[in-house]
Amino acid sequence: MMGNNIFDILTTVAVFLALFLIIVIIRKKLAGDKKHYDERQILERGKGYKISFMTTILLNVLYSVFFYGPTKDIVSPQFVVITIALIGIAIYAIYCIFNDAYLQVGQKVGTWMTLIAFVIACNLLAFFANSTKGFTEDGLATGSSINLMLAVLFGAILVSFLIKRFMEKRGDSHEES
Repeated sequence: MMGNNIFDILTTVAVFLALFLIIVIIRKKLAGDKKHYDERQILERGKGYKISFMTTILLNVLYSVFFYGPTKDIVSPQFVVITIALIGIAIYAIYCIFNDAYLQVGQKVGTWMTLIAFVIACNLLAFFANSTKGFTEDGLATGSSINLMLAVLFGAILVSFLIKRFMEKRGDSHEES
């Protein structure tokens, strides 16, 4: 049973990776590679990385010192470590979005929002289609739980894009009045 589940996960990952690579190759052929990060964006991305890294380290230290003992029978350590890593990624992405350092110069937000919505849909589909239910099995995070965590991560990124877009439109309307 476990071998079949791993095969399903690997097959799903391979299909999505192949689709992603095909899309990237087609886009590069059609548009050329004119996009880049400017100096300010590079500095903001560095700050975002530093905040994300320090938060991840702090959460790992807090978990290992204070929460490992009381929670080890409730939730697997592997699940907590994966969750902390995804929290770090979310912090980095959200920081970069709100500081205009997530997209390269010349990239369109709509394209990224569509891609993120696709990733969310695929992960939710994999979550609901997975035969292994629950978040942990024998102390290990299940593929189902990881799909749900990724859907939540990309959902937070998509919501951040929407909030940022709303703030920019609202700011533009206030400037005109």
